[in-house]
Amino acid sequence: MLDNGELVVDAVSHCFNHAEDNHLHPHSQRWDDETYELGEQLMPDEYVFPEEIFYRNHQPEELERLLFLESQIDYSVYHSLPLDDYFKDGYVSREKGFELRDRNPNRVGMIVDINPLEDDAVEQVEYYAKEKDVDGIKLYPARYQNGRDLSLQLNQDTVRPVLEKAADLDIGTVGIHKFIPFATAPVKYFKIDDVEEAALAFPELNFEVIHAGFSFLEETVFAMASHDNVYANIENTAHMACSRPKKFARSLGEMLYWAGPERIVFSSGATALHPQPPIDAIWDFEMPEDLRAGEDYPEVTQEDKEKILGKNKLRLMGKDPEQVKKDIEGDKWDQKIQELKERGEYPAPPWSTYEEPTEEASKERKRYV
Repeated sequence: MLDNGELVVDAVSHCFNHAEDNHLHPHSQRWDDETYELGEQLMPDEYVFPEEIFYRNHQPEELERLLFLESQIDYSVYHSLPLDDYFKDGYVSREKGFELRDRNPNRVGMIVDINPLEDDAVEQVEYYAKEKDVDGIKLYPARYQNGRDLSLQLNQDTVRPVLEKAADLDIGTVGIHKFIPFATAPVKYFKIDDVEEAALAFPELNFEVIHAGFSFLEETVFAMASHDNVYANIENTAHMACSRPKKFARSLGEMLYWAGPERIVFSSGATALHPQPPIDAIWDFEMPEDLRAGEDYPEVTQEDKEKILGKNKLRLMGKDPEQVKKDIEGDKWDQKIQELKERGEYPAPPWSTYEEPTEEASKERKRYV
């Protein structure tokens, strides 16, 4: 929670599995290493992962402590990933997400991965909507099968039945990863051209462009300007407020100029990145004067920051901020936070709530660079 009492909502968190025994693809290790190196580039030095913590199979109890004790996050939406052609458990398993939500029903939502190439993909959408009450579905634009990379775009016939079922079941959000590609998948698979077609075809769905503004900025803001159901989810992009503030300013400035502050949602990307640095950086952010004058970017107000850091995502999920505050008041995390505050230790230091890895786990970790 911010110092002024407003909620912080994290639109994307994960329990990654960076353990070597989770690898399936020849480039799985490279994927892990590129993720680690991205964190090194984006985070302040004191927040960079110790390698012995990063290269492991992260657990729900570790993620919840990271979110609710080491940062000001009050509510988070877990995203599982459908990357079971690269990693045995898909890299971020569904099971951990549901466990995390079961442990924290008033603090955690769930967006579940769907692979449209699976024969029962449409049935999965119905199952997770009706039986698991998920908040949305997550799609990924590239797959790897039979020795080659495959494209999975929102405007393809393979994907359309999944979107049709999501629309029929009133699933509010479709998250689509649009970012610099890891491993060897072609860049063209990750461009956002298909988002506009899907947004036009399915006006009842809201499309969150995950990592919006990190790459493909111009295309993203034009899509937002043209379609009210396209949202910018600034996972990773938010961390540029710490490490590349001018690039962050341009990304945010373009979004505000073309679409306004109502459809920008904050994401931490935990456990790949630490959630607290971008919260601090966004709350303290001021649009540089030269960009306001030269690019006509608007001033970023406190109200804008409150929307980005929490209110927009709650509105997108149909949640009342005051009710969320009531639901979490006095829970186990609120009690622990008050204890830390009394000792002047909130938020807790980075990675301090993680359990020390076992000697066996440390020996198994192996990094190739």
